[in-house]
Amino acid sequence: METKPRKGSDLRIRILSGVVLAVVGLVCVHFGEPWFTALVMVVALLMIYEWNRIVDGFGLGPTFSIHAPVIVVVLLAGAYGEYRFGLALIASGALAGFVAAVLRKQERLWPTLAVPYIGLPCLAMLWLRYDAATGTALVYWLLASIWATDTGAYVAGRSIGGPKLAPRISPKKTWAGLIGGVVAATVAGGLTAWAVELPRPVVFGAISGMIGAWSQVGDLSESAVKRHFGVKDSSNLIPGHGGFLDRLDGLLFAAPVAAAAVLLGAL
Repeated sequence: METKPRKGSDLRIRILSGVVLAVVGLVCVHFGEPWFTALVMVVALLMIYEWNRIVDGFGLGPTFSIHAPVIVVVLLAGAYGEYRFGLALIASGALAGFVAAVLRKQERLWPTLAVPYIGLPCLAMLWLRYDAATGTALVYWLLASIWATDTGAYVAGRSIGGPKLAPRISPKKTWAGLIGGVVAATVAGGLTAWAVELPRPVVFGAISGMIGAWSQVGDLSESAVKRHFGVKDSSNLIPGHGGFLDRLDGLLFAAPVAAAAVLLGAL
């Protein structure tokens, strides 16, 4: 006798795995080195695996064996404060991959994007966390902004609906969801900045709105890549959620924006 899947059970698994990931992430943020570096490195390698699985069809194929050591060295450089070296290595790795693809006359250059697409945001996360004055608070603020974006976009999209944002890429996303996500990020970012005693919480709130927008661009971008390659989920590593790229696609775009705002003195 065939049984139907239980939606309630799936939802419980989704919630449980989400809570576990959130707790592990926040604990590592709180304790910092070496736990946060280890977490970022493990997640980065898993995302490299997922990216290659999408664009190459082989998560642990030859491309992974090239990308993985580059990412490890980049993040170790960041952990020791050598961020310029890490950036140079990201650029060099991407360029080398591009040249190799051209020389081999490959039409698809998607694998070469793995190092900058994943390495740059992960390096930005290390740079934010290990800021001597406000590192922990900055990461809390960034995560709160992104989580609020996801929640606000979901609630506004479901309750208001309206015109579709990008129906060919992600049919369920609406303009109302985009605006709701930005508004939620602005409010949550400002309140979080005030709660963790960051200076100028109003400015942090404004930057959070920008982060909310870029987070949704990241979400759409990953959806576009998966749709291009005919893939539903980046992997099944997270029960009820798919893969790490599916969960962290917004963070991959938001983290460099947050780091740039701090670096340029906007925060």
